[in-house]
Amino acid sequence: MKKRGANINKKRISISFIVLLVGLIIYSGYFLIYKPVECSDKTCFNDAMDNCKRISWIREDAQASWLYRVNGNDKGDACTVNVKLLKMKEGTIDSENLEGLEMDCVMPKTETQFPEKDISVCTGGLKEELQDIVIQRMHNYLLENLGAISEEFKGV
Repeated sequence: MKKRGANINKKRISISFIVLLVGLIIYSGYFLIYKPVECSDKTCFNDAMDNCKRISWIREDAQASWLYRVNGNDKGDACTVNVKLLKMKEGTIDSENLEGLEMDCVMPKTETQFPEKDISVCTGGLKEELQDIVIQRMHNYLLENLGAISEEFKGV
């Protein structure tokens, strides 16, 4: 009877070891294959874009902090880039609502401008909110300047 209990314990230890080993292999595989390398400057980002190499990069400018993740190849000669607005430094209250939103962009490999400069190649919540802000600002501008605009049309 003791021998049978010892065999059950050995089986449990063997199974636990195998599960632990498989978990370690999966965890290591994630970091070797899927986790993007971190870039520190625009040159690294541009190099990654040329090859659609998986990277992440936080860009700080006067207006905002952006997180870019190049996720790999897309159709043709393009890369998929995820853009996340981390923090607004300047802007109005409506701009602060954009913090934490993301969009996915399909960028040509040779592109050197940042994805948020041409949101027509992007999809996602950040793009939609940016478009809403632009439309609202245009609407407000038209309402504020309606008299001046109608005077211009009278002269035509």
